[in-house]
Amino acid sequence: MSVLCTRCGRRPAQYFRAVSGERLCLRCLFQSVERKVLETIRRERLIVPGDYVAVAVSGGKDSLVLLHILGSFKERGLLRDVKMEAFTVNEGHPYSCFYRMSRRDYVRELAARFGIEYNVYHFKDFFGVTALELSERLAKAGHEVHMCTIDGVLRRRLMNVVGRRRGWTKIATAHNLDDEAQTVLMNVLMGNLSRFAYYGVYEDAEEKDLIPRIKPMKYIREEEVALYAYYHGIPLMELECPYVVANPRYDLKFTLAEWEREMPSVKYNLVSFGEKLASALRGRPAAELKRCRYCGAASAREVCRGCELFEKAGLLEAYLAKVSQVLSS
Repeated sequence: MSVLCTRCGRRPAQYFRAVSGERLCLRCLFQSVERKVLETIRRERLIVPGDYVAVAVSGGKDSLVLLHILGSFKERGLLRDVKMEAFTVNEGHPYSCFYRMSRRDYVRELAARFGIEYNVYHFKDFFGVTALELSERLAKAGHEVHMCTIDGVLRRRLMNVVGRRRGWTKIATAHNLDDEAQTVLMNVLMGNLSRFAYYGVYEDAEEKDLIPRIKPMKYIREEEVALYAYYHGIPLMELECPYVVANPRYDLKFTLAEWEREMPSVKYNLVSFGEKLASALRGRPAAELKRCRYCGAASAREVCRGCELFEKAGLLEAYLAKVSQVLSS
């Protein structure tokens, strides 16, 4: 005899949620995922009337699920007086050029289903070089910089430039519970106490004037996101970014999976710890805000990380000229 769903008591259970002990049918599982996202948005006021929300779409399952859920909320009238745009950043390396860009048509169709505009923004157009070209120039100059660092620094810069021009008030990213737990654990292991002062609000301590980034799915386990994607016809990732395996966070993913078998609540506990620590730290005097001496962007240092990368690559003047051209256009 099949076990019935804990919530509805009518349909056969098909998923076991270890942290709560619930056995759920797929319908109740997916309803609980959507309800949790909506509760997070409302409780933390992540999206409010009058917002212009830009949804960052990488082409992976998480960002596609986020676009699907926010689009459905918009369609059902749950996000009234909110404007949305979906966007993808093409950094310009093999993964982003060939794999991510192959998803453009699907993303455009998904966005159009909910009446959401979709745009693609390219590093080459904004910085004059691709991430791969910058990486090669850095290597030739004797600086080995991980591709994830280049992508992350310049992606934030691009999003802020584009967002200011287009009037975005929030940027929604598809970080899930697993991602957030990894972030907290990494910052603890690295002793990055200053990073927690901006955790959950403005999450880059280097650039404090970024357009606020929100994470509506931060309490949803990656496993549940994957199930939601599969049963809603959303394509799952067929190829993992080749640069991720050299990222220190990659090993933490498997470490947390091992811990979760013995302690089902470990990811929730880590995220809760990060939020409590962030709340305590925000009561302290803020560090003095500086401006990069080259580009004028807010930074905790004399030279922001973006200008630092281009300076090391011998491309600073060309970079500043390109950005100035983009900003004045």
